[in-house]
Formats: sequence, C-alpha cells, structure tokens
Amino acid sequence: MQNEQSEILIVGGSLAGLTFALACARRGMPVRIIERSLGHLRGGDSLTVDLNILKAVVGFDPRSAPALQVVPAYRDLTTWSALYGWLRDRAADTPGIIIEQGRSVALVADDHEQPTVTLDDGTIRTGRAVIGADGYRSMIRRVISPEAPFAQYAGYLVWRGLVDERLLSRPVAWPSDGGLWIDFIGGYRLVAAALPGQDGSLEPGKRQITFAWFDSHQEALLRDTGCLTEDGSIVGTLARGMIDPAVREALLAKVHSVWPPTWAEAVKKGITVNNVLSGAPIAEYRPERLARGRLAVIGDAAHVVSPMTGRGYLTGVEDAEILGQSLADTQHFRDVPAALANYESARLPYVRGLVAHSIRISGDFRQYAARA
Repeated sequence: MQNEQSEILIVGGSLAGLTFALACARRGMPVRIIERSLGHLRGGDSLTVDLNILKAVVGFDPRSAPALQVVPAYRDLTTWSALYGWLRDRAADTPGIIIEQGRSVALVADDHEQPTVTLDDGTIRTGRAVIGADGYRSMIRRVISPEAPFAQYAGYLVWRGLVDERLLSRPVAWPSDGGLWIDFIGGYRLVAAALPGQDGSLEPGKRQITFAWFDSHQEALLRDTGCLTEDGSIVGTLARGMIDPAVREALLAKVHSVWPPTWAEAVKKGITVNNVLSGAPIAEYRPERLARGRLAVIGDAAHVVSPMTGRGYLTGVEDAEILGQSLADTQHFRDVPAALANYESARLPYVRGLVAHSIRISGDFRQYAARA
C-alpha cells in the first residue's frame, strides 16, 4: 500500500487528470485522483489527438490492442468518450494510481509542510502536491489565483451533438477516412465529421456523426438560463436533456438554410433526440500563474482556449509531461514548490500566447458573425 503522504493528489479525473496520473506513474510517482463524478464521465463529443505524443506521455501506445479508435484528420480524431475510456482503463490497471470517485472537494489548503484536501464528508487527504485538473471552473485555480479565478465568456457558444448513424435514413455521404468538414455559413462556424461507432466500427451506417455549430447570437439565452454572470463569467452550461423545446425549434428552423445536405439530417436528429444536443458557452482564460507553493493547475484548470484552436487536449498533454518531469527531477520531492515553479516558468509564456491566439480567433469569428 502506498504511503498517502508520498502521493501527489490530483483533483479531477477527466482527460487531463488521467493523463497526468499516467505520466507520474510512468516515472514511479504515486498519485491519488479525487473525482466528484461516479462512473462514466461525458464531455465534448469529439477531439483531436496526437498518438505519438500521447504514447510518449502516458507510456501506453494507443495504436496497440486495445487500441484507441480514431479517424485521420490534420491530427487523428476520436470521440471524447472513447479517449476517456481508454485513459481510464489504463489508469485503473496501473500500479501507483488510486482513483476515488464520487468524492467532492470542499477545501484545499497549503498552510503546512504538506498541502491538504478536505472532502465534503470531512475526510482529509494529504500529499506532496495538489494538482488541479478540475476543468475551466477550477477550485484549485481559485486558490492559486484568487484575484482572477474565473474564465470569461468568449462571445459565442457551441451547439454539439454526437448521433448514432443507425438512427438516420441512410449513411452520411462522407468517407470514414475523410477527417473534418469545416465551413463558415450564414454567420456560423460549422464543423462535422464521421467518427468511429461505439463499438469502434468505421463502416458506413455504423459510425457516429458529430457536429459543432458555433453561434454568437445566444448571449441573452445564456444570461436568462443563469449560465453567465453580469461580468461575463461562465458559471453554467446548457446540458444535454435540459434545453428548452422552444430553443430546439428555433435551431431546427435554421438547419436546412445553414447546414449542407450531407450533414443536415444528422444535425436535425441531434436536435430532436433527447439527451444528444448540448450548448456550451465558450470560455477563455489567460493565466497570470500556474502554481503557488505546493499547488498547481493543468489543462482547462490552467488555461482555457476556444475549440477553434484545436489545441485544448493536446496542451493538457504537454502540461502533464512537463509537470511530471519537473516533479521527477526534484529528488525525493524535497523541494516541491521549486518543481512547480519550474513547471510554471516553462509553460506560462507558451500558454499565455496560446490563449492570446484563441482570443484573436474568437474576435475574428464575432466580427464575421456580425457582418453576416
């Protein structure tokens, strides 16, 4: 049994947290993941991955059995759930990784020689470091950067759906090896692709069709539903199964004038079938710091960019590698604050530049939408 005080505590067991846990285990560092959700998590419907970088960071080849199913794009494209499941299975089978699910964090403190995490039932966990991988509304970020704790609304949301191709009247006329389709039509940015089916199949008729509909005309809706604060901080999302029927009807009325025939039926099905459509306000966060004392943040907890950059998960993978190596380079964890400061020095200029790039892309999109 690993010594709790020697562990690195990871708050958040989604993609970034699992990736970092595997990066640590590859270097012989024990970790404990504390995740508030039970069972399978669900996030965005599709994302791009770099299989070579992923293999180097986590120590497992995603092309070896059981392989991560992908389709080629400018990088390989997969579903969020497939990547989560692949990472979760690798972490669950890796010695030195403990995963606690259904445990919410109430308080994080770095007041003593070792940082502490207090769970909502009063249980206290201690470790050598606490790493926040708890997403764009990160609790750990609020401790590290209390002066700027929240990501800000980028001025648009994305309607997303992932549709089982078997629900459609015919297979989508798009090759399984064709990658992404992206266009700007009618003031919207539209993205779609044919992804592996839930069983990994790439056979037409058995795949999953993903779509992303970037929409800059929904700020009033987001404020009315409590997703945005007065100062533009994002505090909620339009989750699957919780979108008002009137909103769905308004989107349906626009499908055939906006989406080309190749994708229109899948988008229409995604809007009408319950628990498929979601509406996520796009957040951006440009950090002033990534670490404080024995606390640090990675992934969306550290920096938030628009999915238009195509760099969200990949940047979290790079965080995991650099932070894992910084901690491993600290002999016997004797100077954890110095290791986290080294991580911050290495990553902060790059991620601030990436977020600035994201802000420029978002501004260009808003201008295009306003002119259309």
